[in-house]
Amino acid sequence: MVEPERSAAVDTLLGAKPRSRARRWISVGLLLLALIAAGALLLRFVEGNNTPYYMVPVTRGNLVPHVVLDGTLRPFGEITVDAPGDALVSAVPNAVGSRLAKDEAVAVVDTAQVARAIALDRSRLAAARQQVARARVAVRAGSERLARFEKVWRESSHRVPSLNEMQGARADASRAVLELRRDRILVDVARQALDADMDRLNGMLPRAPMAGVVSEELITPGTWVRAGQPILRMAPTGAGSLVTVPLDRGLGALAADTPARVSVAGTNGSEHGAMLLRIDTDAAGRRSAVFALPPDPTLPLHARARVALTLPERHHVLLVPNAALAFAPQCSAQLGRSSICVLGRDGGARSVDIATGPSDGRHTQVLAGALRPGELALIGWRDAPAASTPNSNPAPNSRP
Repeated sequence: MVEPERSAAVDTLLGAKPRSRARRWISVGLLLLALIAAGALLLRFVEGNNTPYYMVPVTRGNLVPHVVLDGTLRPFGEITVDAPGDALVSAVPNAVGSRLAKDEAVAVVDTAQVARAIALDRSRLAAARQQVARARVAVRAGSERLARFEKVWRESSHRVPSLNEMQGARADASRAVLELRRDRILVDVARQALDADMDRLNGMLPRAPMAGVVSEELITPGTWVRAGQPILRMAPTGAGSLVTVPLDRGLGALAADTPARVSVAGTNGSEHGAMLLRIDTDAAGRRSAVFALPPDPTLPLHARARVALTLPERHHVLLVPNAALAFAPQCSAQLGRSSICVLGRDGGARSVDIATGPSDGRHTQVLAGALRPGELALIGWRDAPAASTPNSNPAPNSRP
């Protein structure tokens, strides 16, 4: 069907063809459909969705992680003083923080048995010395007697004294010399026994191998210690401190000289600057970071510490909001796991197990798990169930 003939001249002038009625009704229909869709979207925006959750999408982006790690503080250059032998410790006079000189005794041990042995050694030494004194008198007397006999023997042309008397005098003199040598050996033996027991006494006392400060006591008075058992720890005077913290595998590598802020328990929350010293790895492959602090007399020698550091920026990583991780136990029955709840296709909550990495305080990196960008993570209740309990899930919960 065409337009009336009177419009043909106008159409010819404008260079337009007459529009059919069918095309006009199709345009009107498409316009009506667009208006209906816009109205539905506007209504959904005003009234919200019909799920009982608040949601945010899982995205990819850049992350500058801020990590807080718990560790232990100890003095730099700390050593352990061990018991040199088996003994009963009767006193530990040096409290934590006490200064020790080199070779100073760090504990008092029960030396009654050694003291008795030393007293016996001294009495034996005194008796041996007296015997040496008597032997010297006998040697002198025998020598004088033999000298008289020999003088008379020469003057009498070997007639007196008799040959038997001369031989007896010579034998007595030689015997006295031998007895003196034996007694001198006995004196040396007694002296060596006394010296050995004195060394044993001195060796029973654990002594400081260097000048320093007592950092920790490991035993109490009345403890029976074995040889090699630790008694106390000590550190050099004026030494700095070390903070050792375990590292999670998800943290990745740390750059050398990474700066950190350390707060120590018992210091009213004050922070101290620290620097990464080294990364240690044990036989099981577990890593730990060691941070160095400058000397500070206000720091305790041993305490719990918390290390805060900023890691290098990570690019194009999968991120979930921390609110979703906090809300996960409220919508999932999977306890004891790192998980996140996302909106399923049926409108219910779906729990997804994930491996999490570091966080910047708002978002956390996802290292592994069946989670894709664009999925809607649940972060809270829009309309909480009336009779909900912790870990309850009113919506169907399926495994990914």
